[in-house]
Amino acid sequence: MTAAVHVVSKADNAKHAACHISQDLPALAPSCVRARTRLISLTSNNLSYARAGGPPLHWWDVYPAPASCPRPFDDRDEWGIVPAWGYGLVTESTLEAIRPGSLLWGMWPTSGHEVDLRLEAGEPARWWKETSAHRGRLMTVYNRYEQARPMQLADMQRAALCKPLWAGPNLLNSSVFSSRRIHPFGFGAPWSAEEAQLSSTVVISLSASSKTGRSFFWELARNRNSSKDGPLGLLQLTSAPETLPSFDTSLPTKAAAYTDSQALSWIGQFQPSRVLVVDFGASDTALQSLLTGIPAVVSAASVTVLAVGHENKVYSPDELKARLDANAGKVRLNASGLRDQAINVVGADEYFRESDEAWERCVADKTFDNIEIKILTTVHGQHGIEGAWEDLCGRKVPPTTGLVIDLSR
Repeated sequence: MTAAVHVVSKADNAKHAACHISQDLPALAPSCVRARTRLISLTSNNLSYARAGGPPLHWWDVYPAPASCPRPFDDRDEWGIVPAWGYGLVTESTLEAIRPGSLLWGMWPTSGHEVDLRLEAGEPARWWKETSAHRGRLMTVYNRYEQARPMQLADMQRAALCKPLWAGPNLLNSSVFSSRRIHPFGFGAPWSAEEAQLSSTVVISLSASSKTGRSFFWELARNRNSSKDGPLGLLQLTSAPETLPSFDTSLPTKAAAYTDSQALSWIGQFQPSRVLVVDFGASDTALQSLLTGIPAVVSAASVTVLAVGHENKVYSPDELKARLDANAGKVRLNASGLRDQAINVVGADEYFRESDEAWERCVADKTFDNIEIKILTTVHGQHGIEGAWEDLCGRKVPPTTGLVIDLSR
């Protein structure tokens, strides 16, 4: 069987290629499924997986480049496959509970070849843990798969594109800025009652029109009692404020462009004791300009910067080092560690019940309705994964567009 594979240079993520391999697959081992990518998305998250794919995060370990790739793409030290969120189609199984034709939600290769997963049952029901040795150093969330229930294609496309980016903001709302008081990194540090409360805080969202930013908007506006628990107000800064959704909410909000010199003065009316800056991937220039301007508006307020994402671009080694150095004074989000701790606190059944219910309400509130989903159907070429990766690296994907790859055709 011949299959198309997309590989990315580990040294220069803007360098990539597609190739074909012949798969002569052995008999499937016990407790395994064999599957291929069915429907996935490509977002700024995928640039992060490539940028930080080595130790300590090990995202390159999820799906190593097949040994049958033609040279030089068979060199796993130099080339790798970027994983992506979405659905895989089971083609063969030695697990009684998962039959061929089943769909699994989780991380899949940005390629068309079949892969084997070694699975053991997890919690709650329908969730599975991937236990292959080469994936042993991954964080928990990247080794979890869910048996997907039947759904409409449009719902699958929206979930593949937006649900992974919504998960972090949902955890921030439910487990960080709440009575659970879990540190955003998930472990390694306490999180005080003062840090967890937003009742005397103004929140400023950077890169607010990103899919993650608009997810956080929904969480604050529609998934908490802002009148009682805060924040006092939400200022959303973005290059495209006109693209943000609108919600029926009691939370005072303002959307403005980065270039709006008067936007920051809006927060002064609230006289907050703290300003929480949540950076979903703005440029360093935008962040530094904001931090310089805050004291002139609310001089008595403390400032906390919560780093959620990187700027949507390919970084040179020097740029990446500078960015990491700049993160030293920020609080960082680790969605996997945070989810692990939330599950420890409330239990897997309750956590996923709450999460699924919140996601359904977020979608029903039309949070993502003005995002145009661009469907690509191949690995090769401008209208496939190759072209999508080129557009991501070239910063050609506007916030109102989402890239979804459907390899079922």
